[in-house]
Formats: sequence, structure tokens, C-alpha cells
Amino acid sequence: MSGSSEAPAVEASALTHPGRKRTTNQDAVGKKLTDRGGVFVVADGMGGHRTGELASKLAVKNILEVIEEDAPSPTLLLEAFEEANEAIYMAGQRPESRGMGTTATALALDLPYALIAHVGDSRAYLLRDGELTQLTQDHSWVAERLRQGLLTATEARNHRWRNVITNALGSFPDARVDLIGLKVQAGDRFLICSDGLSGVLEDAVLQEVLDTLPTDAAAERLVKLANEWGGPDNISVVTVAVNHIPKNHSPPPWALPLEGEEPVVLALGQEDESVQVQVLNSGHARGFWRRWRDFIFLIVYVALLLFVLLFNNR
Repeated sequence: MSGSSEAPAVEASALTHPGRKRTTNQDAVGKKLTDRGGVFVVADGMGGHRTGELASKLAVKNILEVIEEDAPSPTLLLEAFEEANEAIYMAGQRPESRGMGTTATALALDLPYALIAHVGDSRAYLLRDGELTQLTQDHSWVAERLRQGLLTATEARNHRWRNVITNALGSFPDARVDLIGLKVQAGDRFLICSDGLSGVLEDAVLQEVLDTLPTDAAAERLVKLANEWGGPDNISVVTVAVNHIPKNHSPPPWALPLEGEEPVVLALGQEDESVQVQVLNSGHARGFWRRWRDFIFLIVYVALLLFVLLFNNR
């Protein structure tokens, strides 16, 4: 799959499957190929099978539609996520749709550059020179404790709260989006997937499949393996292979920070709870009232209680 100019610059495959334990599929996938790359999205809905399915479809539809209007850029990608968030948030205001939300992870390629926008616990991976790298950070309860060193990877994978996410499109009026960028090389492969895949298969398995199979066969193999390992959740996979980099393309102004070899975090939509706890526990942040209010309330309560007892005894 190396850089033959006869092959398309990018090849991609997108699959979604309900898994073996679910009767419905609340995931959605989407892709749109262009001469210089394309846009690829995975969304994992929540809130009941009807609302979850609607949320994920709204996310994919809005993100693809907005990015199709112009060449990908950080501003356009964030705008796409904002529009998707607004559509899902408004749909979730109906009583029957309370709790509606979805993860969303999108890869936008404008070769030789890539942008990844991310909300929730779906994931984007990069396979380069035989090494698999997770590009996104999960917005989940267990992932935050894993980053804080409070859980091991094994404990996080098996924890009863592993499916509790801390950020989703449609959960808040404003989207909180992580944005990552990098410069792409010929031979790079990307994987975008829901936790129905990443929560079942080890990274070593993902790496081997991506490294040895073309995009269509890799996507089919990954879905099959996840089902063979129990298929406890909906499974969604997008595989993307960069065969060669088109020439004669002037870099856009926003791509200047991406000229190195490593991925660059351009924006963080959510800080881990550990950061918030550090601020709350700072001596400068806590004044007299915050330190002593519970004690003051207790004294006032006891004083009132004594007053009532004395008054009633007269």
C-alpha cells in the first residue's frame, strides 16, 4: 500500500454492527472522500435506542455537511461540532428525549495535514512505521482516574463504571471539543472506532490488523474479532489508508504548528477532574467563608435548637 501514483491518495472503509448482545445499533459512521483526503466520522449515541440512534445520526450528518462546504480547517471543524451539538441539544429538550447525547470523533484530511476533533470515548488511532498511537484521550470516568494514576489499565478496562462518559455532544448548550493536528506521511493509516471495538480488543490486535490488511478487509476483520470476543456493545470502525501525498498544495496558515513529526494538541475542550480538584484545593482559592461555612452553619443550627427548647420550657 505504498505510494503508487496510480492508486487514489486515500482509501477508506466504514462499518457499523450492533454486536452480539444488543438488538439495536445506536452507533453511526460516515465518510466523504475528496481529491486531497476526506472526512470520516464515528459517533456512539446514548439515551435509549431511539434517542441514541437519532443523536449519533445527527452528529454524523451535521459534521459531514458543514465540512463539505469548504476545505477543512480548525475553525470549520469546531463549527461543525458546534452545529451538531446544537441540533442534538435542541432535540434532547423534548421530554421523551431527555438524556440524549453522543460521542463523536472526526478525522479531516487535507493532505498533507490531518485534523481530529473529538468528544467522548470513541477513539482515533494512527499507525505509522508499524507503531500504533492513540491520538485522542477518552472523556470518561475511568480514563480520568487512569491518567491520575488511581486505576491501572486492567482495572480501567474491567471497571463497572467504564461506560460512564464525562463529555458528549448534546449534553451541554456548548460543545467541549478536543482538537488535534498532525502532518501526514505516505503509508500512514488511521483507525476511528467506538468503544465497542477499543473496549474489547487490545491495541496489539488493532495494530496487527491495520498493518497487514487493506482498509476494507481490516474493517471487516476488526468487527468480526470484536464479535468473536463477545460483541457486548455496538461496534463501529472507520479505517483510512494514505497511499501518497498529492503535490502542488500550498500549506494553509493554520498548518504552521503541524510541521513537526508529532501530533499537536490545538485545543482541549475539557480538563480532567484532577485539574479542577487542584484549583479547588488551592489555599489561594479558598477564602474564610469556604473554609468555615459548614462549621458556622452547625453553630447557628445548635443555637436555634437551644433557643426553641428553652422557649418551649417556659
